[in-house]
Amino acid sequence: MPLLPPSPTQSNILTALRSFLLSILPAGTEVVQGQENRVPEPIGDDFVIMTPFLQNRLATNIDTYADVSFTASIAATVMTVTAVEFGTLAIGQIVFGVGVSALTTITALGTGTGGVGTYTVSAAQAVPSRKMASGSETLMQPTRVTVQLDVHGDNGAENAQTISTLFRDDYAVQAFKTSGFDVVPLYVSDPKQLPFENENQQVESRWVIDAVMQANQALSGVPQQFADELDIAVVDVEAAYPA
Repeated sequence: MPLLPPSPTQSNILTALRSFLLSILPAGTEVVQGQENRVPEPIGDDFVIMTPFLQNRLATNIDTYADVSFTASIAATVMTVTAVEFGTLAIGQIVFGVGVSALTTITALGTGTGGVGTYTVSAAQAVPSRKMASGSETLMQPTRVTVQLDVHGDNGAENAQTISTLFRDDYAVQAFKTSGFDVVPLYVSDPKQLPFENENQQVESRWVIDAVMQANQALSGVPQQFADELDIAVVDVEAAYPA
């Protein structure tokens, strides 16, 4: 199964942060992502620029597993599944089994949509009906994500103070929950005033805050085999090892 991007993605993290900021700042305050080429400053007087700049590991990986056990046969590139003991088949999964070519991958659904039915596989082969498997592993890395917030405008000091106050409160925890992403606020730095020179060489008021969050980013799709059962073959010892 091909590796999927870590989830929640950076876009998900910024979306959760932006939703929180929009909910607490005055109406009309724009919140945009920084480091975008050929994008001018927002037109409004007050706005916030989000710039992610640091990701720190918080703990050792937490690994979870998902196995799929089924009975199937393969003719050319068509795999016919007649029974599924547990789990769900999906496009991208690698099929394991005695006689199955290495790295055989499910490339398309036929009549099967996760259970009994037909599926297209990547390698043409002939495998009689037998037990097969298609397990995978998910690796989750708890990560501390730091995003610099540049708070611009005449009300920058007040807006920075609002962010600093509410980000360190249960209000922020509950607000982040509504995003649906596995992201929680941890803490923020104290606001500091750093003058900013715009494209017209005019100095603007800017307050800078580092917002720190935890994102439990999971990387899924790592192929994993499981010892679900033994596949025993009988060997004629006298024929194989004559005296």
